Amino acid sequence: MPHNETIALSGTITHVFAHRFTLEAEGATHLADLGPKGAEAFSLSPGLPVSLEGERRPSEIKVTRIETAGRAPVTIEHKKPNHAPGHKPANGPADVNVVLAAARKSGWETHGDPRQKPKHFEVLALRDQSGWTELHIDFAGTIYKQKPADAEKWSLAA
Repeated sequence: MPHNETIALSGTITHVFAHRFTLEAEGATHLADLGPKGAEAFSLSPGLPVSLEGERRPSEIKVTRIETAGRAPVTIEHKKPNHAPGHKPANGPADVNVVLAAARKSGWETHGDPRQKPKHFEVLALRDQSGWTELHIDFAGTIYKQKPADAEKWSLAA
């Protein structure tokens, strides 16, 4: 995931869409997102002058701090998304043997070397007549994603 730059702006809110809003600042319109909890802590309204700090993303600014005259500043923490709903990546050492054992225990025959990512391994595998499958297995040995293997990524012969 690319690192996004931190930005600070001061301007006027022009439109509000639940927890997102547009901000006129520095001669441009910016889309900003407080998140649902941030919108509970800081009420938004068109015409309100604000100063904010946040992380510029390709589509919006994820606001981490917002303030206006007469109100205490509000700091907002945005949780990072998980790989899948309900998935909790394991903290701890990455052990390829745990990952391979989890795949075998679930009936998968692994091929090649697993590819380590920051919070999981990607494993090329076959089971029954399913065809080549890419498994995503966290460090605790939980298979949380299965998808057809990309032939180019895994150098599979057609």
